[in-house]
Amino acid sequence: MFFLKPNVAKLKEKKDVGGLIKALSHKDVSIRVEAAKALAEVGDSSAVEALIKALSDSSIDVRKAAVRALANVADERAVASLVKVVKEDDSIDVRVEAAKALVEVGQMKAGEVVESISGMLNIPKDVVTKMLSERKLIDAAKDKFLRFLK
Repeated sequence: MFFLKPNVAKLKEKKDVGGLIKALSHKDVSIRVEAAKALAEVGDSSAVEALIKALSDSSIDVRKAAVRALANVADERAVASLVKVVKEDDSIDVRVEAAKALVEVGQMKAGEVVESISGMLNIPKDVVTKMLSERKLIDAAKDKFLRFLK
């Protein structure tokens, strides 16, 4: 654990994955979030285990950032953990991010995301589709997504 505030920007610039992984354990939530975001940009698969661990962080923002980072790294080791997040995380926002991540890494079809979110929120699929479109959560899959519902 860091005693001083790590300079996440410098760690990212140097591609210091070890330093960024350590920053994921910092007591300051904003440092943990920035570290996860930096790891997403660096995209190094050696951070996968630390990012999976961050999926259990007490902060919703850290969990969401870890999900995004895992989507960017696109490592098979993360799939089971992301599926678990979709099914079990306390935050709907984190669950939706995990579902998006699974679509991005090719482990879940857009239609399955709609089904999953519809079940989580207990709302009709067309409402979920509208919500996702308006929030631009699945921009890349939007056309496939809408075709699935027709």
